[in-house]
Amino acid sequence: MLTPSHNQQLIRQGMIEQALRQVDIEHEFSLVFQPVIDLRSRRTVAFEALARWSSPELGDVPPGQFIPIAERIGLINRLTAHLLGKALMIASHWPAHICLSFNLSTHDCASEKVARQIVDIIEVSNFDARRLDLEITETAIMQDVVQVQHTIDRFCQLGCGVALDDFGTGYSSLSQLLSLAFTKIKIDRTFVTGINKNPTSYKIVKSLVALSSDMQLECIIEGVETREELETLINLGCFFVQGYYFSRPIHHSHINNWLKEN
Repeated sequence: MLTPSHNQQLIRQGMIEQALRQVDIEHEFSLVFQPVIDLRSRRTVAFEALARWSSPELGDVPPGQFIPIAERIGLINRLTAHLLGKALMIASHWPAHICLSFNLSTHDCASEKVARQIVDIIEVSNFDARRLDLEITETAIMQDVVQVQHTIDRFCQLGCGVALDDFGTGYSSLSQLLSLAFTKIKIDRTFVTGINKNPTSYKIVKSLVALSSDMQLECIIEGVETREELETLINLGCFFVQGYYFSRPIHHSHINNWLKEN
């Protein structure tokens, strides 16, 4: 028997699916950008592009709600293509030392056709591929390891960096890290929240940071929200961080001011 909250959730999902099936991607979807900070210089070195959907019927819908449904109904590849092109256009106006991170969906990496489309979008853009990091989750890898490996190789041939996102949350992250050509890992925020008070989280992050160093992979820590968390990460030797402590995601029109002030 469905609980009232479960029933409401199903109704909400149905409404989101219906709205996505008639969505105007060009006008309803946009991007915001969250800074990535190098703690050694305290300067911004990159921005992560994050999708936002403002539906005329539903209002603002969080990515955690619309992305799984967009994947299920086959819309996600169109969405990725549009937003990647838009992100590259925006980033082409940034200073040459600022990089762009862009998240790929589970379905973006397990298809040769879609991978080719992503490569084409990067090649025709005015953005240097060496300044682009494509983030892939472990869930995406497990869809088709062979195809994902081929896709990652193509991205690397372009000069892109490839980051394993949400590292540490899956069961086979280490084996995938060893077998695929990743250039970065991103440690999930679930290990960062309250790390200054949680010995288990502290040990996990310490181990992952040491692993990334041993494998000569850049390590980015997500979800830093407090000064205490930041100080703990600094003591662990972390260099690259992002989170609300530094900045919430910002509109692209504010990026130049952000760079001047920070």
